[in-house]
Amino acid sequence: MAKGFFLYHLDKTTCGGRILAGASDDTYEIGGIERQKVRAGDPVTCGKHEGRFRVCGGMGDTYEVGGELKEWAGSLDSYSSCPCRARFIPVVETDTYESTCNAGRVAEREETARKKKLADAKEKGLEPMPIPALIYQTKNRMDDYQAKDMHHGDLDILTLRNRFRIDVDNVSTKVNPYTLTAKEPLNPYPFLSPYERAMLPDEPVRRVSKQESAGLMFDEFRELAKLYSFLGPYKNIITEMIDHMQENTGTPYSSPLLDRALKEQILNDRSEQSSLLRIKTVLDKSINYDYGFIPLNKKSELFDEKGNFKDLNRTVLPKFDSLVDRTNGLVITVHDTWSTHITLASLEVNSDSYRAKVHYRIQDHFGLDDDDVLNPLYREFRIFRLWFTLQRWDEYGYRPFITEMNATVEISGRRGE
Repeated sequence: MAKGFFLYHLDKTTCGGRILAGASDDTYEIGGIERQKVRAGDPVTCGKHEGRFRVCGGMGDTYEVGGELKEWAGSLDSYSSCPCRARFIPVVETDTYESTCNAGRVAEREETARKKKLADAKEKGLEPMPIPALIYQTKNRMDDYQAKDMHHGDLDILTLRNRFRIDVDNVSTKVNPYTLTAKEPLNPYPFLSPYERAMLPDEPVRRVSKQESAGLMFDEFRELAKLYSFLGPYKNIITEMIDHMQENTGTPYSSPLLDRALKEQILNDRSEQSSLLRIKTVLDKSINYDYGFIPLNKKSELFDEKGNFKDLNRTVLPKFDSLVDRTNGLVITVHDTWSTHITLASLEVNSDSYRAKVHYRIQDHFGLDDDDVLNPLYREFRIFRLWFTLQRWDEYGYRPFITEMNATVEISGRRGE
């Protein structure tokens, strides 16, 4: 037989939160402070997540409030509805109870209550919308290896010279990739007069292999990329991505830092076009709090013919084009994105509040298409001519690749907000 303790307000949770209130007419004095005895449903905070939550589960004995029976909360049977599902740390050790069948009682009661609610809702013609649910996807598809910027090794030297005006002899300052000869540093004798330099013997031309030629061009690619990536925690991502391209596997690339950058971008967008703000607006107005779900019959109101939340069609999807992104490397590693999927991963409704998790999956392509180099502005920068040559010239044909980013963010709200 297990011994449990009744809970009182100000008792802490194992995650650092605290019970906020209890029954005003049943108190216990500790250190000159009257502590109210707690019931299932009373408010509690979380030490790791913002907002108010509730005490879930009771020990069986009930307390009547306004004609409604509430169960007393106990250390063996109760837990917080916060994401931590934290237990409680009782302070009043003299108010105890015994339980012979504690294991599984809380879950069993909650499951019974949940099934009853669903049955009541079904009698009224209401069914929950299935979750997880894909609530937005772009026209561009995921894992698109046929996109124009994913082509590689498809152009000959005449096309590069005539159509794209790329002089492969001078695309690099380190090597001539056409003649496979290394280029020596300009003017190695800066203090000699033209007459003195003329007296020196010609330097022998250093031949290189195609692999060494590519290596020299990739070294220059990395050096030029530093002009766009020299500040902040993401500045080395571009180097990793160029290294990945040089490996020439074409396999997708992901990084915890890119995932972090995506999450920051989503959370820091507080504009009216924020996708997260629009999702919260949809949830606020569509949740049925009495039954704890989004009714399935509201789906036609929420989704358009493409299967997207209607409100999300007017948002600005995450991309990296701010002034800060021009120095931390994100503007050249990601910039805009190719494909986006947004999923409502979970929805938990507790009385008059809810907490939802929304997952963003975003892909971009680390590659250049024709328009990138034909653009009058971009074509003036050596880094793009060099990149295009390494990727598209049939003598080299280094594979571009898909960059994938994932982030899960939380939304919370209350009835009537």
